[in-house]
Amino acid sequence: MEDGRLLRGSGQFIDDLQPEGLLYVGLLRSPIASGRVASLDTSAARAAPGVLAVFTATDLEGTCSPLTVHLTTPGAVSPPRPILASDRVRFTGEIVAAVVAGSRYQAEDALELIRPDIDPLPAVTTFEGAMAAGAPLVHDAVPGNLYFVGRRSFGDVRSAFAEADVVVEGEVTHPRVSAAPIEGRGVMAMPDGAGGVVVWSSTQVPHLAADAIAETLMLDPGQVRVVAADVGGGFGIKAQVYPEEILLAWIARRMSQAVKWTEARSEHFQAASHARDQRIRFSAAVRNDGRVLGLRATVLSNIGAYGIRPFGPLLDPMTCAGLIPGPYDIRDYEYESYAIATNKCPEGPYRGVGMVTAVLAHERLMDLIAARLALDPADVRRVNFVTNAQMPYIAATGHPYESGDYGAALDAALAAFGYAGVREEQVRAKAEGRLLGVGIGSYVEFTGAGSSTFVGRGMADIPGTDTAHMWLGEDGRVHLQTTCPAIGQGVHTTFAQVAAASLGVEPENVVVEQTDTSRVGPGTGAFMSRGSVTAATSAYRAGGLLREAILNAASWRLDQPVERLSIGASAILIDGQPSGITLAQLAASDPAGNGGHALDVSVTYDAVQASHPYATHVCLVEVDAETGAVQILGYVVAEDCGVLINPMIVEGQVVGGIAQGLGAVLMEEIVYGSEGQLLTGTFLDYIIPSASEVPTVAITHLVTPSTVHELGTKGVGEGGTIGATAALANAIADALSLTDLTLPLTPDRIFGLIR
Repeated sequence: MEDGRLLRGSGQFIDDLQPEGLLYVGLLRSPIASGRVASLDTSAARAAPGVLAVFTATDLEGTCSPLTVHLTTPGAVSPPRPILASDRVRFTGEIVAAVVAGSRYQAEDALELIRPDIDPLPAVTTFEGAMAAGAPLVHDAVPGNLYFVGRRSFGDVRSAFAEADVVVEGEVTHPRVSAAPIEGRGVMAMPDGAGGVVVWSSTQVPHLAADAIAETLMLDPGQVRVVAADVGGGFGIKAQVYPEEILLAWIARRMSQAVKWTEARSEHFQAASHARDQRIRFSAAVRNDGRVLGLRATVLSNIGAYGIRPFGPLLDPMTCAGLIPGPYDIRDYEYESYAIATNKCPEGPYRGVGMVTAVLAHERLMDLIAARLALDPADVRRVNFVTNAQMPYIAATGHPYESGDYGAALDAALAAFGYAGVREEQVRAKAEGRLLGVGIGSYVEFTGAGSSTFVGRGMADIPGTDTAHMWLGEDGRVHLQTTCPAIGQGVHTTFAQVAAASLGVEPENVVVEQTDTSRVGPGTGAFMSRGSVTAATSAYRAGGLLREAILNAASWRLDQPVERLSIGASAILIDGQPSGITLAQLAASDPAGNGGHALDVSVTYDAVQASHPYATHVCLVEVDAETGAVQILGYVVAEDCGVLINPMIVEGQVVGGIAQGLGAVLMEEIVYGSEGQLLTGTFLDYIIPSASEVPTVAITHLVTPSTVHELGTKGVGEGGTIGATAALANAIADALSLTDLTLPLTPDRIFGLIR
């Protein structure tokens, strides 16, 4: 539904918004990772052409509080994040001043005239450096640079290791990466004329942004309206509240004028949240047939300089540790998970958050068991899978897998791949001196979680619910807003399909609008593959209620029983024939004129538990021993996201996710120097896949409906990345007979491993 408008160039992204009198904001960012701010000389900038104001932390005192994360998790610490740094800077890219000018060029020129005097302090950037005895502290309130340490034990792990035939150990390291959407972040804000503020943002979480703006600016929640503009890619990087959103709202109210900031790519690499940056060590107690009896894991997560709102420093550490058993029937499991403070850009969500690294760990484990015991990697997975007969299954860590057949997904993928034949080809290739590798990535993830999940995690800023507001418009069409904005994932199309099915009309008669917090709420936002689960369910239920209201109103107007009525393309039908009353006429009447039936409904949905899609990815690679280059020769996916609303969109999500997993395995890495300086600040240094690197993917769909809600959908947006990272890494490891893995496996690293 949204494609035509976007392809014709009529989208409304942040940079397209140009209200009269608009001013532009430029942001001065710290050039060093750790230091004390001695002074900021802004006099030359204030006198520069076109400059109307320059703001520093002093200007915000008393009218704008720091960005605070509200956590109830025992032992978790997340210090407030200043909107503008005052006495300390903690990462390269932290904002220290803002310039407001008549044009973006004037604002950027004036930034160069500000003279920051920052006394450098020692920086910590690595796991080892931050956790070393006597290491410099990123925050005085975070002892040992540990925001959080989680330790949990399930079952009898000690006995499992005592009974093991062998113990298999390994380690995986995932690099720090950036989501790198086509459109960077952007914010426009303007006063509403009544003391409040309206903010347009390229965001995945407009309601969470509105809550944070109201809190930091000390406004009543009703005084803050946030509108999600068209979003040119999110992938999780826009699923948080940034200081820029708070600052622009503050400046708009201070200057009583509309202001806008759009992110340069260099700013994006510096200050838009990074992701992953994890190391996992694991040890498994294993029987001779490959069955895992017990599992231990240590998870290190480099969170950076601040915990982000709304997740704090807990998202990757908790998600990863909780899903390391994966789709396997492992009852005896224990972990330690460390959330580590460093002088790097804050870490945040990115497609498959925490689950990518959990799956990388358990899939490396399966391959290492196979190598140790001379078993087939597929057979090791089969002997460990949770079986269909065990469904519904409660994992040791509490994840309630409601439905699925993991063995069937593996078998379907292997059949489509021609697994036996490929293994024979691999043997022949080895005899010829060619390096072929086969990789398998099986996983289960969780999506669309409700309020109970976030309460259990102690993330008090996340409601976990989502709302759909649906009404009959005066144009005679049904209009819909949800709290999950479109971020490039096609949800306007899928929401229209779901609403139309519930209403009994064609999707073309449903207009899905981008999220505006003044028109719909409350809700959580577009992350954790919520769209086809929580937002779609609320839309489906709203459609049923609106259909009932429309037919009851028409029944009153026509003096006909509801059973004879139906909704046509633009009118009410009696026994399938035009009734003489159009939908536009119904919409134009007030409730009294429609028998008291308001043609405007809202439904808030709270999932009783998360849904659990799953898949198996299988790929074949060839590694060039002379150059270290990797060529993907075949790629197959067998996935189960429950009921498919739109198969074409599902397949696009799978392939797009695979492209991002491929990038992390083969080329992407945010790199910092020893003093915390960013070394990968442009696309010349940070390489992402292009169309020529993405393989042709064969996809098989299994459909096991979710039992959590009536649509039976499970979410599909993240699985491609989750499965691809493990499958491709395993394939390269298979080709080179590697054990521990440190990504990315770039040609130079592979060449070094071969040598």
